[in-house]
Amino acid sequence: MNGDGVEIVLTASRAEMADYGLDPFNAFLNTFPHLMAGPVQKKYLKPCPDADGSEKYALYGLRKVESLLVDEFGRDRVVVAHPDTLDSFIGEKTRLVGISSMDPVGLAYVSTTYNSLIGFGGESLNAREFKYLLSRPAILRHRHHLKILVGGAGVWQIRDSGWQEKYGIDHLYQGMAEGDLVEYVRRILNGERVPPYIVARPPDYPRDTIPLIKKPASYGMVEITRGCGRNCQFCSPTMRKRYSLPLEHILREVEVNVRGGCEMIFLATEDIFLWNSRERFIPDSDQLVKLLSSIAAVPGVEYIQIAHSAIAPVLASPGILDEIAPILMEKTRWGPHYKPSYPRRFITTEVGVESGSPRIMKKYMAGKALPLEVDRWPELVTQGIGVYNDHEWWPLCTLMTGIPGETEDDVLKTLELVDDLMDTKTFLVPLVFIPLEEALLGTAHRVSLDDLTESQWEFITRCWRHNMDFWARDISWWVRPAMFAVYWAYTRWKHGPRTVRPVMELVGIPEWLGRIMGWSRGEERGETSRFARGDEGARA
Repeated sequence: MNGDGVEIVLTASRAEMADYGLDPFNAFLNTFPHLMAGPVQKKYLKPCPDADGSEKYALYGLRKVESLLVDEFGRDRVVVAHPDTLDSFIGEKTRLVGISSMDPVGLAYVSTTYNSLIGFGGESLNAREFKYLLSRPAILRHRHHLKILVGGAGVWQIRDSGWQEKYGIDHLYQGMAEGDLVEYVRRILNGERVPPYIVARPPDYPRDTIPLIKKPASYGMVEITRGCGRNCQFCSPTMRKRYSLPLEHILREVEVNVRGGCEMIFLATEDIFLWNSRERFIPDSDQLVKLLSSIAAVPGVEYIQIAHSAIAPVLASPGILDEIAPILMEKTRWGPHYKPSYPRRFITTEVGVESGSPRIMKKYMAGKALPLEVDRWPELVTQGIGVYNDHEWWPLCTLMTGIPGETEDDVLKTLELVDDLMDTKTFLVPLVFIPLEEALLGTAHRVSLDDLTESQWEFITRCWRHNMDFWARDISWWVRPAMFAVYWAYTRWKHGPRTVRPVMELVGIPEWLGRIMGWSRGEERGETSRFARGDEGARA
């Protein structure tokens, strides 16, 4: 590139640009306080330049935006750059810096839960890296003649936190790129007036064609479905029209990634079983076998990773895992060949469990059980996880507390479900409820850890007791004492007496010693969380 720069420069924070050694679970550390996560993640935050100096691998959404803009304005006017190489691409010709971000302020589910839970070490690494990006000298030096446009799932965080004005962000773009992005970029380049907060119209498939990526994405990501349709009220993808991308489209993106040097293909979907599914969310096993077999057959594909899958489909279609598990097991990244601590090869994916209370499930996410009945949700979860485990699928299960109107009885039912999962091959991720933009519960009360009852703290610690017992037995001898020391040095004083008994159980202090220490149950003192007093702010 010449010294005058490129007209449209696309980028993202270093934390969101990296591929973490093809281990997407490492990226979760970005939600932890930056003083803790930064040193661990440092080796991943460096540029990976292509021959022309542009970034070789970039987050998938940014690659989609790149394709749209290149098709409209030409390759010589658009580039994707790493934050540390912006000096090579921002110059006098630059008119727009487009930034994609999922969690810029650290207000998403995992960030809010774990940055608050740990309590020290500063803001999340995601937030710190987003501010680092905005402070790059290349941007500041040319600020007078360029506009900053931020898109992605996290734009609401910037709006609600006041960061748009604080950091001089000209425009926020909420929504998918296929609908309106090209037109707004054209208007910005022409110097026309564009609102500071843009809400894009939903794409109309297939009229608004989803573009093919032109260069490889981080993790070798390829989108296979968009939207969901189960109508969970805490989730924003359910608000999008469900669409299965054609196999030809998927395979062409797989080939783009492989040609670019990606060994992994990461299938982006709200649920693998949605791809070309039948009515009432019944999966089509023949279609899934065709999809996965076709991807596995592409030369150069060493690993296949699925983003999400659901519980109900494996019960509604008995035998479906018999057909697809062998394909995925052959291409799994996870096993002793990757980490000696893994006892054998397994498949993993994220599964949304959310609650053990049928009342909460029926009220806010009844569609999760379709085509089965949500009244049996705890039973469906234990049966479904059992089917997964029988096929060596070891899922990462998300659960949450603090859902609007949640009562003590609802929390206890979730605790009972966690107890039922104690002997399963799972990783349990406890979260506190966060109202997300575009979700039906988007205006509900935002939960903080100060709101939690002792039972809700017990829900969090019991999940992590399971995780340590299953995943970290070889290091628990020092992890538990370290947690005990940190807790009594700081966390106990930040989060209060409700946390004492749950945390002591987590680190393995026996109950009899707890009685001597004077532990007491918060609910016996009549304590309730603020959000449990009603559905304040909810549109449900």
